Amino acid sequence: MAEMAASPTSNMKNNDSGILPQAGSLVSQLREMKEQPAFRRALPTILAAAVTVVGLFAYFVMQQPSRTTLFASLPESEKSRVLDALKNSGVDVALDPTTGDVMVPTDDYHSSRIMLAAQGLPTVVPAGYDNLDSIQMGSSRSVEAMRLKQTQEMELARSIAEIDNVLSARVHLAIPEKEVFIRQESQPTASVFVQLAKGRVLGRTQVEAIIHLVSSSVPKLAKEDVSVIDHNGSLLSNSSHTKTGIMNNSELEHRVRMEDIYRSRIISLLTPIVGPGNINAQVNLDIDFTRSEITEEIVDPEGNALRSEQNTNDLTRERPAKGIPGAVANTPPQEPQLTLEQTEVGVSNDTLRSSSSSEVKNYEVSRTVSSTMKPSHRIQKINAAVLIRDEVIIDPETGAKTTLPMSEEMQLKIEKLVGDTIGIDVNRGDSLTVSSSTFIDTLEGVRTNWYETGWFRSTVNQFGMIVILGIIVLGIIRPLLSRILVPASAVTGVGMSDEDEIDLDTVEVGAGESLEDIKAKLKPKKQAISAEMLDTANTYDDKVAVIRMIVADESDRVANVFKSMLNKDMAS
Repeated sequence: MAEMAASPTSNMKNNDSGILPQAGSLVSQLREMKEQPAFRRALPTILAAAVTVVGLFAYFVMQQPSRTTLFASLPESEKSRVLDALKNSGVDVALDPTTGDVMVPTDDYHSSRIMLAAQGLPTVVPAGYDNLDSIQMGSSRSVEAMRLKQTQEMELARSIAEIDNVLSARVHLAIPEKEVFIRQESQPTASVFVQLAKGRVLGRTQVEAIIHLVSSSVPKLAKEDVSVIDHNGSLLSNSSHTKTGIMNNSELEHRVRMEDIYRSRIISLLTPIVGPGNINAQVNLDIDFTRSEITEEIVDPEGNALRSEQNTNDLTRERPAKGIPGAVANTPPQEPQLTLEQTEVGVSNDTLRSSSSSEVKNYEVSRTVSSTMKPSHRIQKINAAVLIRDEVIIDPETGAKTTLPMSEEMQLKIEKLVGDTIGIDVNRGDSLTVSSSTFIDTLEGVRTNWYETGWFRSTVNQFGMIVILGIIVLGIIRPLLSRILVPASAVTGVGMSDEDEIDLDTVEVGAGESLEDIKAKLKPKKQAISAEMLDTANTYDDKVAVIRMIVADESDRVANVFKSMLNKDMAS
């Protein structure tokens, strides 16, 4: 009973610690929070914020335009160019997160393709094998051959465009038709045009790779018949076998590389003996780059072999008469006839009429056919020169330096070592020269006087130009400008010195004189104009000019006059 009583208690404890009691406590806490006044006051604000967030999310989702794939399966290099061009044009371009294809809004699809086509994008040549699907049933053999050649050209262009520094490529194949006779059959040729990036060039190995790619893709196409041209019109390919015998770039590179190898061998061999920096070597190689193939057939007249044998044996027999007795049948022959007795059982005796036999034997003369191909890049002659620094001896007492030439024994030893290292063959015409001399450590410059230096000459030239310009400006241009431009003080009379002052009584104004006459009288002197001059002025403009001159000359007095006039008006 005790156990039975204990078990329900443990079950209740387990239930209390389960998920349901926790959920019930959470619900109760939410109810308590709901009953609080502060939560009730903030509940409308929370609901409004939630509705706003949901509405904004729905708005942005609905604003996303429908997109379509612009280009599919583009290389990464072309994809980056297309993205940059579309972004610069203001197109909302994006990439498919699954396939990585370029996607644009549906409304901008056609305009985007037109815009990219104007910029020459994408530069990737379309798949050539797609043209095979457009071949119709019943097409002629010439049309099929043309389509196949076009497909091959496009596929080769796509392969070449994948090379670094190549933006686009075009391939032209000239494949002749098959002839009945082999002698009349022509060999195919090919031309490759490559568009390179700005400031980029193709290396020799890359050009050779393009030539090898094209030649190996077309049957019976030799490497010498493939031409590669860049966008500048430069011929990048150079045949390895020139008909003119001129050494091309590959042959020259091979020669320079071999000479460097020989030179490094000599220096590495003699450096432990004479020390680093005390040796210099030069090697000149005469290399034969021609290729020759010799086919030789040797005939042995003494040796023969039976090739075929033919024997022929012909026998003609005549059977004896065995017909019905009669005059004709039983008439004996006129000629004597031999009979061949046959001992075989069951065979009757026949008369032998004729017999002939022949025998034919064919013999083959012994011969040997051999084909020998001489290797190219054969070294025909080696010319080497080795220069070694003379030994320097320093006197410990005086510190003087003396040079000691290399001994003959040492020279012969070095010649033997170098000759065995690079393979000198006297019978072939090779030559090796070993000599010693003093090396110049530092070059002493040539001393020149200070007045013969370049900076002094440039300074003198610049100073002379400045002096000449000053003379021209001060001596010619300035006087001309002073004569052409008249200062304003000469007209208005302002700025005259006290020495130019004259008495007003010395100026006589005649009847009928104009303002210009008065100015001419007052020009070299201090201008003193009085009110009487207004009476002599003929026109209204002259009077106005005289008044202006008076005001400019006697501004204080004129101001006082105007002040007195104003005071009188105010007083009245």
